[in-house]
Amino acid sequence: MPTNNEVITGGIDGVPLPTPRESRQAEVDAYTANINIYQALLATLDGDWDADLIHLKDLEMQEAARQCSFERLARLAVLQQYDQVTNLLKTETVERAKAQAILDIL
Repeated sequence: MPTNNEVITGGIDGVPLPTPRESRQAEVDAYTANINIYQALLATLDGDWDADLIHLKDLEMQEAARQCSFERLARLAVLQQYDQVTNLLKTETVERAKAQAILDIL
């Protein structure tokens, strides 16, 4: 059985497969890239819920849109996007920490 740093062959056309360490590093790097993208996107959005829309915050997206006036739909979409991206950022941050912890022991 190969060690953590040995190249494993058997990929497509005999191309070496990445080592477990290389695979985990790629996973950490992907989470980091997503985190950076989400942070940049959040910096462009105003996520402070307006007083006239706050009652829609905890509703399912489609239901909130149904109850929202047409004139305020664009603003509602921004607020929902901000909340979605915030949740994605939290998830990616937790997953990156787990992947990093595994990488640290390899």
